[in-house]
Amino acid sequence: MSDIKLYPYINLTDEQLMDCTIREMDRLKNISRYRNRLRYEKRKHMVNQLIIEIKRRNLEIDRSVLIRRIFNR
Repeated sequence: MSDIKLYPYINLTDEQLMDCTIREMDRLKNISRYRNRLRYEKRKHMVNQLIIEIKRRNLEIDRSVLIRRIFNR
C-alpha cells in the first residue's frame, strides 16, 4: 500500500502561505545552526514543498521582507 501525504498548506490563502513559508525558512535556518542533520532534512523537504506551492500559484516572496527576516535574526 502506498503512503499518501497530505500537505495542510494547500488550503491556505496566499498571504498565509507566504507567512508560513518565511516562518519555516526561519526554523530551517535555526536548525542548521545546531547542525541537526535529521531534523534539517525533514524541514528542508517541507520548505521545498512550500516553495513549490508558491510557484504553482504564481506568487512571489517579497525579497526585502525575506532578506530582512533571514539576516536580522
